[in-house]
Amino acid sequence: MNNSATTRRISKIALQYNGNDKGTTEMVYSSNLLSDTAENQFQEMKAVADRNKNVKNWALTGYISPERSDENEISNDVLVELTLKALEKVGVTKDNQIRLDIHNSTKHKHIHFVVNRVNTYGQNTITAHKIGELFGQAVREICKNMNLKTDVEISKEKKEKMLDSLHHCLKKATNFNELIIQMEQLGYKVILSENVKVGVSGMLIVKISDINTETKREYPAGYKLSEITNKLKIKEIKEILEKNNSNLINEKEEINRSYKRKF
Repeated sequence: MNNSATTRRISKIALQYNGNDKGTTEMVYSSNLLSDTAENQFQEMKAVADRNKNVKNWALTGYISPERSDENEISNDVLVELTLKALEKVGVTKDNQIRLDIHNSTKHKHIHFVVNRVNTYGQNTITAHKIGELFGQAVREICKNMNLKTDVEISKEKKEKMLDSLHHCLKKATNFNELIIQMEQLGYKVILSENVKVGVSGMLIVKISDINTETKREYPAGYKLSEITNKLKIKEIKEILEKNNSNLINEKEEINRSYKRKF
């Protein structure tokens, strides 16, 4: 579960964005809000936040984005339950104003939350210090309790599959272009970084199904080679490709020699 949480002072635009998403938004939960429209809900939240002048960044905002797959599709109800339980762990109570919206305009269904840190009694219930880290820990804990894969588990699985695919392609590829083509056939995009001194100096591997061209990503896709493994370096990949190329040349020469001997 990719996730993010931050405290900030928001405007009505934030709620309007959460409540639109190209017309695909579904408001799936709200608490301590009387209005149905984002604009009016913002006014309600601001009125409550003004009861505590010590809290400048009065809104807690963020998202949870589950891994989407045919065999592991998470229902809206489960996503709402997960979000509310995680929010509770970082200080959200039954007296805080909450709005949850599920966005469906991208490949990855995800849920956005806007919470008033100031509750209806004027008390700040959510500590801002390390809130992103604390929320991430809360999401992982709740995922384990609900038998859902955490972002760490999903990331580990993705990296293992990427590395397996890379090793498979390195058995035959004789140069980086061939490696890129072969990896693409297995569902991965390889992006190389280069410099004048050493040529190819780095590699990013992205699962093609994770690439989102419809809207700006909320978290970066793909992993650097160094994030996937510490046992395979770019230098070693170059050596493997050069060896494969040399073996291919030798094989062709041997075939030519065999052909000439026959005639």
